[in-house]
Amino acid sequence: MKTIMIVEDDPVIVQVYRGPLERQGFAVTVAEDGLVAMKTILQSVPDLVVLDVMMPKVDGTYVLKFIRSRPELKHIKVIVLSNASIADAGSPVLAQNPDFVFLKSLCTPKLLAAKINEILGITDLPTVPES
Repeated sequence: MKTIMIVEDDPVIVQVYRGPLERQGFAVTVAEDGLVAMKTILQSVPDLVVLDVMMPKVDGTYVLKFIRSRPELKHIKVIVLSNASIADAGSPVLAQNPDFVFLKSLCTPKLLAAKINEILGITDLPTVPES
């Protein structure tokens, strides 16, 4: 079973994505801020991280830099899911090479699940219904 970590400080956003991903067969863990995420990732390495950028304590840019800078973690796939303006090519988030970037306002659970399946190379999971 593949493990997905959602790093998000908004419990409503967590609820929107967690259930559909679990129904698709993923083990889903949640970290409510970047500091918790970094500690948890070191203890239990997920296959993929869904990462918000703007969070309290430690922001998503720092978490992504942390993941990419450690040899034992840099294989982790990361999808940035944020409403922060990160389209600029000089964006610190983009400089850390996330595997994909979604704007929260445009990302449905179905789109996120499809992208996770694509990134992880999964073809045999059930589809997630639109919510």
